[in-house]
Amino acid sequence: MAGNVEKSLAGVIEAMKHLNQQFEDKIEELRQKGKDEEALQVLVKGAMAMKDASGIYLSWANHYIARLQQTEGLDPEDEESVIVEE
Repeated sequence: MAGNVEKSLAGVIEAMKHLNQQFEDKIEELRQKGKDEEALQVLVKGAMAMKDASGIYLSWANHYIARLQQTEGLDPEDEESVIVEE
């Protein structure tokens, strides 16, 4: 089961990388068109916030995948206590 979750997470990682790159590309495109740098800084800050948020999301996802991997080897009765411990 952890393998399927890891594959799904890999897809999310790629999608987030793509989204973040699209933000950066759009900002650069606007910069090349001569848009006001002060206005662009608002977009830059937003893109940075999105990148930071995706990093936090991925850290938590990795944490839960690690817990899932630990849990998979236990008896079904023990699984609940491992998940609840945190």
